[in-house]
Amino acid sequence: MQADARCRPIAPTANDPPQANSKRRWDLTALLFATVALLLARIPLMLVRTLGPDEFEHSHAAWCVFKGMVPYKDFFEHHTPWYYFTLAPFFRWFEVDQSFDSARHFLLFGRGLSLVISTLSAVVAFLIGRLLANRTVGLLAALFLVGQPVIVQKTLEIRPDVLALLFFLGGIWFLLRGLRQNDEPHKQPLRWLFAGGLCLGAAIMCTQKALFVLPGALTGLGLWVLAGRRLMFSRMLAMLVHCLGVAVPGALTWLGFAIEGAGYPFLRNNFLLNAKWRLHSNEHLMVTLETSWPVLVLALLGATVALYRFYRSKQRYYGEVVLLCTLGGLTAGILVVPASYMQYYLPILAIACVFAAIGLSFLIGLAKERARKWLLLCATLPLLIWPVVDLALSFGQRDEQKTTRLRYVFEHTRPTDPVLDGWMGTGVFRPHPFYYFFMHGELLVMLSEQDRAAYVDALKNNPPALITLDDELPNLGSRFVRFVMNNYTSSDGLFYFPKAKGALR
Repeated sequence: MQADARCRPIAPTANDPPQANSKRRWDLTALLFATVALLLARIPLMLVRTLGPDEFEHSHAAWCVFKGMVPYKDFFEHHTPWYYFTLAPFFRWFEVDQSFDSARHFLLFGRGLSLVISTLSAVVAFLIGRLLANRTVGLLAALFLVGQPVIVQKTLEIRPDVLALLFFLGGIWFLLRGLRQNDEPHKQPLRWLFAGGLCLGAAIMCTQKALFVLPGALTGLGLWVLAGRRLMFSRMLAMLVHCLGVAVPGALTWLGFAIEGAGYPFLRNNFLLNAKWRLHSNEHLMVTLETSWPVLVLALLGATVALYRFYRSKQRYYGEVVLLCTLGGLTAGILVVPASYMQYYLPILAIACVFAAIGLSFLIGLAKERARKWLLLCATLPLLIWPVVDLALSFGQRDEQKTTRLRYVFEHTRPTDPVLDGWMGTGVFRPHPFYYFFMHGELLVMLSEQDRAAYVDALKNNPPALITLDDELPNLGSRFVRFVMNNYTSSDGLFYFPKAKGALR
């Protein structure tokens, strides 16, 4: 196809002479080696970097699912549930509530699982780049993806955004594949578009933030439909099939929760509550720009090149247009989200990495052919300096005190003892005495006075065997603080144990 060749400036194509395809591309081997090296370098970091409160939250939620509890009904969560159901079966291999060592092993396993999922995401990024252009662009896209500091830091953790990124990239690949096949005779693109919709719907069921993919992606598909003229009906059908695929995972998930009596809590916690989140923060935007600006500059060039070639091409492929619209929709979504944390930028950076690969490929294609391999290597090496430095600096992100505190809880409580914790994570893999098993400032401002009163009343009915009085819990109010001081005692000002048995005050 003419559309296949318009963005292939440096890699051999099917139309190249046989001798060009038979030669081993040592420069491409170097790109692959660098990608694998960056992935392997995460393993020692995974073992030593401090565990974040988000990781405790998601691990505990998955453990609750493993214990048979229903999210949103039996305990509070405000993330869509597929990641928890994915992680829950692995608890069969670990007795996380019996010992600190078993709990720690599971947490390391969860990080290892994130590494495996991140590796698969890099593979799909390669497939997207190769579909849009060639192997070189695919390998560059994968290398950029695994090398962005924000992506490294967030995909190293136990969090649903990691699985959502894989589903998102898979959905994009299926969608682009379907758009390409629609322009070829005797092809059936509907299955690809439906599969793409299923993957995007699955991403939304891992984290509702993936909803921001839809406005841009559907806008791009709408432009593709309008440009069809004689093919408009078949393209409209394809777009409807894609939308159906998006809706299926969410509809089936809601139906499952509705059967368990949690249909409305599922909608309330995941969508209605998050829609009125009160805390506003965009500090992580600057971190993302500071650490990824070289790739973002190349992405701007790559997007410009893709649009120019699309405009000049007689046989137009709308894959880049849909990808650009998706990128625009995700970027606009950052302006809507009250508090945009670094993990929110994962899908944006993933698309940016693809366009950055196209941009760098274009620049290298301007050079003489015999110099392109060396130029590719020389241009890529400087872009790896910051990722390598960031990985090295990350080894200093240790918190032995956090490990010591978690060990202390396991040594001083039994598996059946309820533990109350705010946002420190020491209550992980212990029964929580109240609907809200975590409590931080963002959630606290969403609670009414009735919710806070109910919190204390519930503690009287099910008093914790241990209360970790971190910086968050006292913000529940004076009534809660009085309850703790009247009924619990502490030797260090952090861990509070019940006083002598008697009526709770």
